[in-house]
Amino acid sequence: MLEKKIGEPCPTCETPLQRRRSTFRTIVGDIAYCARCCSSFEIAREDEANLSLLLPPEFAPV
Repeated sequence: MLEKKIGEPCPTCETPLQRRRSTFRTIVGDIAYCARCCSSFEIAREDEANLSLLLPPEFAPV
């Protein structure tokens, strides 16, 4: 699955991608989703600081 950032344009229809809960069994957590063409992408993670924002508080590094 391709990695995209939230807000990037969809490669198919150029609609900005939204964050959505994954319905895939192989992907746990959120995905980047295009509501217009129903495309899904893994969220690109650049560094540990951004990763801690995506984790629930009980699992976030301190």
